Amino acid sequence: TAARCHLHGHACLRMSDADDGAGAVAEAGAATGPARAERAIGGEPPADVARYEGTSGPVKAIVSSLTALVNTAFRAQYDAVDPADRAARAAAPDLSPAALEAGLVEDFRSDYLFTGAITPALYDDNCVFTDPTLTFTGLDTFRRNLAALEPVLDTLIGHVSVELRSSEVVEAERCVWCSWRMRGEVRLPWRPVIELQGRTRYTYDPARKGRIVRYDEFWESSAAEQLLSLLRPGKQEGG
Repeated sequence: TAARCHLHGHACLRMSDADDGAGAVAEAGAATGPARAERAIGGEPPADVARYEGTSGPVKAIVSSLTALVNTAFRAQYDAVDPADRAARAAAPDLSPAALEAGLVEDFRSDYLFTGAITPALYDDNCVFTDPTLTFTGLDTFRRNLAALEPVLDTLIGHVSVELRSSEVVEAERCVWCSWRMRGEVRLPWRPVIELQGRTRYTYDPARKGRIVRYDEFWESSAAEQLLSLLRPGKQEGG
């Protein structure tokens, strides 16, 4: 997800409780994907992009501390996954790479990098989520973080936009690459702006029903730069 670095990280990897079934995702696979003005390219991203391994210890410590603080201050109940839902997930048909890509395209249309409107049916229960500032395992952890963070996001973030610039299935690597740009205004007196470009690699496993088992986000600016941007007055669009 990607407002987490700004508000307690680019906004602690987010996921909605919407129960979109795998059957609907498979049906979406027949839909036409987005027009691709540019192509996401498989393989490792360039060495100069921001990634978890390259982020400094102090920045990670700041984000980790803010995450813990938000989780403590805004501790909230979240709906545990119903056993019947788990059984339905287990019985659902496997996702094809094309259906997976189509589902991700729909998530971008929902501005998921800000809203957290991720389709649960696309993700394995034990998916590992990583961006340049933090890493954790499991959809339950994702939902717990979201439940605590949502009041902060609803209060502080406005005028958001997420642009999906390209998407590509790389079957040889068992992944989907998406290139994106996000922008949002922070409701602080000096009006800082979250503006970030990046790429996400969604690694799927055919042995896990074709669902995503690793979510790896890479940014074109460093995590430290993104944190510092909160201290600068933002340039408003149209201003």
